[in-house]
Amino acid sequence: MSRYLQALDPRRSLATAFAWFAVVLALAIALALLTVGDFAVNSMLAQRDAQMLRFATQLAAALERAAATGPAAALPHDRLGDITEAVRAQAKPDPRARALLLDERHNILHESPAGVRGAPITLAGVSLQTVEMAEGPQRMVVVFAPPQASPALRRLGLQVAVMQPSEERGHGGTVQEKLTVISILLSIVAAVIGAAFARRLTRRLSSLTSQAQQVADQTAEGIAAPTGHDEVAVLGRAFSRLLRALRDERDGLDRLTQELEQRVQARTREVERLAADSRYAAVVHERLRLARDLHDTLAHSMMEMLVEVRTLRALHAHDPQRLAAELDRAEQLAREGLHEARAAVGQMRVNAVRDLGLGAALSVAVSRFVERTGLGVHYDADAGAARCTGERAEVVFRIAEEALRNVDRHAQASHVEVSLKDVGEGLVELTVSDDGVGFDTAAPRPGHFGLTGIREQAELIDAELELTSQPDSGATLRLRLRMGPEKNPASDDGHDRQAGGGARPALA
Repeated sequence: MSRYLQALDPRRSLATAFAWFAVVLALAIALALLTVGDFAVNSMLAQRDAQMLRFATQLAAALERAAATGPAAALPHDRLGDITEAVRAQAKPDPRARALLLDERHNILHESPAGVRGAPITLAGVSLQTVEMAEGPQRMVVVFAPPQASPALRRLGLQVAVMQPSEERGHGGTVQEKLTVISILLSIVAAVIGAAFARRLTRRLSSLTSQAQQVADQTAEGIAAPTGHDEVAVLGRAFSRLLRALRDERDGLDRLTQELEQRVQARTREVERLAADSRYAAVVHERLRLARDLHDTLAHSMMEMLVEVRTLRALHAHDPQRLAAELDRAEQLAREGLHEARAAVGQMRVNAVRDLGLGAALSVAVSRFVERTGLGVHYDADAGAARCTGERAEVVFRIAEEALRNVDRHAQASHVEVSLKDVGEGLVELTVSDDGVGFDTAAPRPGHFGLTGIREQAELIDAELELTSQPDSGATLRLRLRMGPEKNPASDDGHDRQAGGGARPALA
């Protein structure tokens, strides 16, 4: 039962809503027709009663005149029929209307035309009564003439009435019933026409909805635009244009996606090529670093050994007595070269800068420099700069080592200053200065690659390198760069540290 009730819900379907609208409209029309019909019937009945009353009044007046002119003020009974017909011709009542002359007891004294069986039960004025007629009982309307229209007849105890059949049952009668039936039929016809119109309209709308649902389910590509100029046709054409626009946008997006995929593939190949170039550059960089390390250790040691071998050869030829002392020196040089080679290999295997921090690694390097050379070195490092770690800090450490080696080999200095400062705004400054013989920075130095390696390493870490020196005035190397956030909190190298763990006092 609830399913059928839900099917009648006008919110479920536009056709159902139209059908309900048609039914309500038909009922409203029927109610209006009933109201108008009732008013029309009442008007018709009032007109009928007025016509009967006029006939009765005119007949009473005619009988009044006949009684006044007759002998002894009596009605001429032989002329009643003629008088009635004359008044009927003048008043033109309903052909079925019957003229009655009644006594005080409402007995019928005269009837025109005849047909009543027995006396009717009458009431004054206008009444609806059942009268025994020759063909059987009938409902009759009886209208009495007003008393003031025939005072002479009243004195004679006579009354005039007009009677005709009533086609109505109750107030309104069968005419109203006919109007009711007609109204119901018209309501049904209106409801059927409304439902058919709704069906015709919603059939096109349902077709449009079905096509839209197929497009939504991706079982159809588009909508066939309905013909016509009504709202459904306009809506269908709008949907069709919208779907075409969406399809064009989708095709455009597909083309854009393909182009992006092609670009991504091209970029991927480019990135792979750049990665390969980067790996090759890293290999080249590592080769350069190894070349610099070999130059700083093995090449220097081998050069000193070569010089010593040449010296031994000369002594063997000219001064054999000094040969033993030079052999001891050659052995010492070989031992130092082996020590430097092992130290270089150890640095390759162990990363002191990353493990200890730049300050602590420099402190160890300065201590080894003091042990090897015996020079006075003053080392100073800020706590913030000493905690620097990372690849760039390693490069700074190697630059400092190369600067110390150059001091040992070429400077002939007696005192060296090494400082690592935090100059603010993330800048770190390394300074290595000596009081040696100095040199001309603009003069070429063939066969020596130490300074070249320092400049290359400074460029790799984007550092500012400043090298100042003059003959007999010492040399100063100053390196400044911006360090990142890499810090080693465990490394906190103090200020004014004495190089070599206090083994040698700093020279003023």
